[in-house]
Amino acid sequence: MTSVRTVEQTRMGIAAPLVSNIGWGVLPLYWRALSSMNAISVLAYRLVATLAAVVALLVAFSGLATAIPLATFSYGVQHSHYLTVSFIQYLNPLIQFCVAVLLLHEPMRAQGYAAFMVIWVAIAVYSFGAIRAYRERLKPYAR
Repeated sequence: MTSVRTVEQTRMGIAAPLVSNIGWGVLPLYWRALSSMNAISVLAYRLVATLAAVVALLVAFSGLATAIPLATFSYGVQHSHYLTVSFIQYLNPLIQFCVAVLLLHEPMRAQGYAAFMVIWVAIAVYSFGAIRAYRERLKPYAR
């Protein structure tokens, strides 16, 4: 049995792009500047131009989405402590988990709660290790 919210979301998910695409396809018919071109030519041009733009944006942003975390990780490993970098690496799944549950309203199951707890245990272990390493580093200066 599907919930009311799921049916409503499905209807909106179908209606919104349908209305948008119909408006997008019909709009050139009303443009006075394009009166010398037929609607099929305008529509074909817009389809090709939009496809090229979307492909270019996807390639550009997927490259950035991959390059930025790798570059920051590489910089962090070279210029920071390994415990700090690994702490940040463990925060990443936690942030993704919170975004999925809180913003995207993903359903939570027992496996999700278990994963959430494992992430927090790992963060606690790394935090304890970082505090211990910091205290060990300060011992020679305490004398």
